[in-house]
Amino acid sequence: MITRSLTQTRQKLEFKCTKTEDSERRVSLPASTVTALERHRNRQNEFRHQFGPDYRADLDLIFANPNGSPLKPDSVSASVSALCRRLKLPKDVSLHTLRHSHGSHLLAAGMSLPVVSERLGHSSVRVTAEVYSHAIRGQDDEAARRWEAFQGKNTLDSHEGLVQ
Repeated sequence: MITRSLTQTRQKLEFKCTKTEDSERRVSLPASTVTALERHRNRQNEFRHQFGPDYRADLDLIFANPNGSPLKPDSVSASVSALCRRLKLPKDVSLHTLRHSHGSHLLAAGMSLPVVSERLGHSSVRVTAEVYSHAIRGQDDEAARRWEAFQGKNTLDSHEGLVQ
């Protein structure tokens, strides 16, 4: 469940409500991600033990420094950018690019616009449609195939009563 985000200014780090203001957002995770997060939590528990009462357990962060304090968002972004370079991904790939790719792939795979919009935490389906219109295009052939299948089924159903 996503309930807050961390922002960084020149002066400080600050927790704030999500863009959807005071509402919690649930995001389902694949089993492989849950397994990775459980391993990560076990490593965090080792740090909790090492730091004892100095560990910032009050923040209850998923990703934190070894002492439980928040990671600076720009250092996370820098780490992701470094990983992308090591993986020889294009130079402009960033953490935001990965989020955008996630939404694009879901839509291209046929996931509904409202589901993707909610998953990404957009304020409306319209925002998602405008940003991800490129991923929705190219599905016209599939739409024609589905319409033909629908028409064929309904044509047979409606003609059954006429042929006796």
